[in-house]
Amino acid sequence: MNEIFIAAGGTGGHIFPALSIAHHIAREYPVRFIGTKRGMEKNIVPEAGFPLSYIYARGWNRTSGIDFLRAIRDNIVGLFQSLFLFIRYRPRAVLAFGSYVSLLVAFWANVFHVPVYIHEQNVRPGFANRIISRWSKQIFVSVAESVDYFKEKSKVVITGNPLRDDIINWRGKGEEAKKRLGLIPHHKTILVMGGSRGSGLLNQVFWEILPSLADLDVQVLHMTGSESFVEAQKMAKSVSFPYLVYDFYPNPGILYSAADVAIGRSGANTTYELFWFGLPAVLIPYGEATESHQLYNATWLQKQQPVVIIEEKNLRPESLERAIRDLAGMLLKDHGENEIFRFAAIRIAGMIVEEIRRRS
Repeated sequence: MNEIFIAAGGTGGHIFPALSIAHHIAREYPVRFIGTKRGMEKNIVPEAGFPLSYIYARGWNRTSGIDFLRAIRDNIVGLFQSLFLFIRYRPRAVLAFGSYVSLLVAFWANVFHVPVYIHEQNVRPGFANRIISRWSKQIFVSVAESVDYFKEKSKVVITGNPLRDDIINWRGKGEEAKKRLGLIPHHKTILVMGGSRGSGLLNQVFWEILPSLADLDVQVLHMTGSESFVEAQKMAKSVSFPYLVYDFYPNPGILYSAADVAIGRSGANTTYELFWFGLPAVLIPYGEATESHQLYNATWLQKQQPVVIIEEKNLRPESLERAIRDLAGMLLKDHGENEIFRFAAIRIAGMIVEEIRRRS
């Protein structure tokens, strides 16, 4: 009866900020996550020590009639599953992070007059959070550029994006990070990452240009995703310089700290982690991201520090190599303004807990 529901799932972009906040809320009230069995939350949330209840929820490809029918079916089922969870646990509040899971849970919160809070990670808010914002008590956003997308601006609080302690604590420790990873201290370290699920396209294009980067004295840290992991291991054995391969790295702070240049997607977590470290980056926004939110994230980061954006349709070996060479001489940018991110999780948790106490 005292639980706080956190609706978050799908990719690490929702789950990791949610977990950062959950750890602080859990000091005062029990937390229950709501997600689906298809998302990364299935493993990550229980491993973090939180109970997880599953519902059906699905977005859809609007060009596919079959996807549309599946989405209708799953979301109707999920709506009734969410109702059951409200009746069973009677939560004190709901914290939503976007996606259709959040939309279904927030619907019942509105019906039962349970306060709803949302956190929007992306620069441009997603469809679900724009709907939920009409019912919410407060809207937490990562950056000021998100405020204008919401009608009720009095509800909006700029908090920064909650970062994991691992990310926060590794900033400024590049020398130590390279030493721990067994890298060559003064060689250019390229961090390649395709988001929490990896990117086969990005991996393949990077491998095409790898031999031609030898004159830069490079070494590579590569998060490949599970599908490209075996191929990446073979590639690592074929080169003469350090090439460390991971299918997924749950605590990537040490990788960011060791890197001199990053190549990756521009999901919310990646965008703000690059911002935290001030890393020069080549960003390839995911072309099928809902409402092009990754392109908005990349464009925002480009205004803050050295970033080259290559749209997925324009990604070629020559364009990627040119971008890497352009950024190879760039230095990390020391941001004073990103300190708000250090305290985002505890600040959001504190505002929610304080309001619950007041209502009690």
